[in-house]
Amino acid sequence: MNSQHGAQTITFVRHALPEVDPQAQPSEWALTQAGVEAATALKLARSAQFVASPELKALQTVALATGLSEDAVLIDPAFREVDRIENVHDGYRAARRAWVSGELDRRHDGWESLESAAHRLSDGLRRYDAPHVIVGTHGMVLTAWLVSAGVVMPGDSAVAFWEQLPFPAVVTVGVRVSGRVSLTS
Repeated sequence: MNSQHGAQTITFVRHALPEVDPQAQPSEWALTQAGVEAATALKLARSAQFVASPELKALQTVALATGLSEDAVLIDPAFREVDRIENVHDGYRAARRAWVSGELDRRHDGWESLESAAHRLSDGLRRYDAPHVIVGTHGMVLTAWLVSAGVVMPGDSAVAFWEQLPFPAVVTVGVRVSGRVSLTS
């Protein structure tokens, strides 16, 4: 968030719908056909700096949404989803919901904290100083960052924000030279 040009626009793109495979790590999940179609329909600006989480679904979403090849999108692990020990099971959404709300319990042993996830994403953003940066990322880490930036209120408001994020979602913020963040879409 060090744009030489004053204010910076950051367009976060939450990945499109992936094919959930309980036998594979979530970072390896590819998009469903519906996810491919939804990402392609986004048609994001090509006059930006493009970066994505190393998770396949985020990389694919940014590439499809911009019409670029996956090789043209920079990969930055700062934009990956929350580090966690999690199996896809019946209660995984409830565990994620509790994490987003800040109500951590034994289900979250081995999970990255909200503060750590937000700080990691913030550190990643500092590496890119183009006037407009498009970032392929994930819902939980994005929500944690928006809470830390004061754009989304913590607790129930954070959960409501996270739960309403579609696959894919586009969230655009403006960052002023002062560091103040404001939601623009």
